[in-house]
Amino acid sequence: MESGGIQMSYKEALDGKKIAISISESENMNALGLSEAHLDEAMCEVARHMLALGATLLYGGDIRARGFTRLLYELVSRYRKDSVDFKSVASVISYLPWSSITTITPDELRTLKSDLSDTAEICLLDLDGNPTEFAFTADDRSSAHLHWARSLRQMRIRTTNESMARIVLGGKTNGFMGDMPGIAEEVLISLNAEKAVYLLGGFGGCTRDILDLIGVQNPHQTSAPNWPGSDLFSAFRIESLNNGLSSAENMALATTPYVDQAVVLIIRGLLNVISQATPLD
Repeated sequence: MESGGIQMSYKEALDGKKIAISISESENMNALGLSEAHLDEAMCEVARHMLALGATLLYGGDIRARGFTRLLYELVSRYRKDSVDFKSVASVISYLPWSSITTITPDELRTLKSDLSDTAEICLLDLDGNPTEFAFTADDRSSAHLHWARSLRQMRIRTTNESMARIVLGGKTNGFMGDMPGIAEEVLISLNAEKAVYLLGGFGGCTRDILDLIGVQNPHQTSAPNWPGSDLFSAFRIESLNNGLSSAENMALATTPYVDQAVVLIIRGLLNVISQATPLD
């Protein structure tokens, strides 16, 4: 917007803020009367509100045609940044761990980046979690599968360091490629970094397990998680979430089946975190 030759700017509530999203299907969704479509819908609704408020969303991995990343890309095409100050900042940054080079070729990655250049930033990371180009060798490709755990961990550290908060839902606890379930590692890194964490337990899975482990009562059924790394969460409690919500509000977020309610709580928490971090004049 311009007035008298002077460019005017405005800011949405989350302009300049990066928020990591952790999501994957969980094994017990059917038992909860839910399907993967419900998880997609919940993620889209959460992401839609974050994007509408000006946030940049960080997501690790998954570039499948029907993956969650693709859904984010479709949302971004509808919620582009309008504020002058942050118009050049990507609305979604998708980080690919180094070992992704075993599943995607340099040409495929270049094409993907070109196709999404107006929508999202695609960033391949090296083994230390730093952005890299495509200068890898045949030996790198042949041995990359040996480094899944390390490259996934470094990717998760990267998204945590760059974000102010992490929103978490679902999560499988079997068949993972790292040292522990992916969502568990993402949450653990965020907790250790004292970042704000929002756990939506209504979709079960690893997210619900983590809530049980940190002592958030489950009114339906308490799980007994025993996946690798589950014991590490015993050091944390509900206060460790650092998310600007009260214990009662975190309980509601942990149990609500209503996405609209979860979105309201997440936004309330984020605004509280931002307010607490902003020095008074």
